[in-house]
Amino acid sequence: MSLSKKPLQDLANKLERIAPKLSELSVAMGFDAFVDETIRIVGERSSPESYTPMPTIGDFGAWATASAGRSGLREFVLEKSTAGGCTVNMGDGIATMGFPLNAFSGVGDPMHPVFEDFASKCASVDSISMQPGRAIVTEFDDGKLMLCGFSHFSQFTPDFLRHQFADGRFRKICEQSAGIAMTSWSVYPHMTDCWKYLYQEALAGMAHRPQLFFDLADPASRSLADLSSMIAALRGFEQIGRVTLSVNLNEANQIARALEIPEALNEQAASLESLARSIRIRAEVSEVSIHLVKCATTSTAEGAATVEGPFSAKPKRSVGAGDRFNAGFFAGQLLNLAAADCLRLGAASSGYFVRNAHSATWEQLIQFICDWADSKLL
Repeated sequence: MSLSKKPLQDLANKLERIAPKLSELSVAMGFDAFVDETIRIVGERSSPESYTPMPTIGDFGAWATASAGRSGLREFVLEKSTAGGCTVNMGDGIATMGFPLNAFSGVGDPMHPVFEDFASKCASVDSISMQPGRAIVTEFDDGKLMLCGFSHFSQFTPDFLRHQFADGRFRKICEQSAGIAMTSWSVYPHMTDCWKYLYQEALAGMAHRPQLFFDLADPASRSLADLSSMIAALRGFEQIGRVTLSVNLNEANQIARALEIPEALNEQAASLESLARSIRIRAEVSEVSIHLVKCATTSTAEGAATVEGPFSAKPKRSVGAGDRFNAGFFAGQLLNLAAADCLRLGAASSGYFVRNAHSATWEQLIQFICDWADSKLL
């Protein structure tokens, strides 16, 4: 799965040449938004001002398990409150690159202050009369744990959307968009029915076929029956445009269980490509992408590709890394890049983010890919 230098150099050169096209490719995206409160669990405090955080999820799990039948107390430190949610995170990646983004995202009315920076990068932000969810995000060196509150998302129904989109603005923006992305199916109890409304009514009969991109967010709390219904609804969007489903490996294996197909046995290219191909065929969609921490795979009718990414053992920020992968991957699709280059661009977008804790501009992405090619990344 290793990458040679030449494909990265070629990609960087290609991105330089096509940079002027970005401003011509507008994107519509919806619908979630969260206020993320990032915390660290204190492992050992050395003074009132300094501490060593608990390093891994395994360490936290061992402490929690040892507390069973007794009790446990740990200090946490609130590091910051940031704008979150898949639409906001992926949208931030897309907008920072330079694509005009029109977001339909529950950022609050009036907008919660934490989203002001995100909104400043967008062509427009519509709050869809929805308050943001709340996420307590616990960061560790090897991943993150997220505790989320979003019970009010149950208000998000087809009738709610009919009311929100009655003025025709959503339809008009989608008709002008090269790509439409819909995120976080898992946190909306009625999103499957909302998807049906979107392709049967709100988006039916559009003159062009945009790139359509779907992200689930972790569906662990949803039943296999829910997942099966979601897949059945997803294929309906193929009548509107070219559908891509992007998932991580855990999500892909959950879908596999729902579809009663073999799960990936390991993280090797052959296993990942087989799973992506099987989901794509059973779901009857154009493309299925699976991203992991160290690599990513995608499957289309033309074939499959797997690339290894620029892994960082000590990320500055991991929350939102998958969303930045999606931003880069989707950007590649909007620019009609080859599947492997879409994966490389997604990996670069994510790799830059975890090292810098913010999204990359187009110029920063090009430089990152050059540094990646020259083995200069830390």
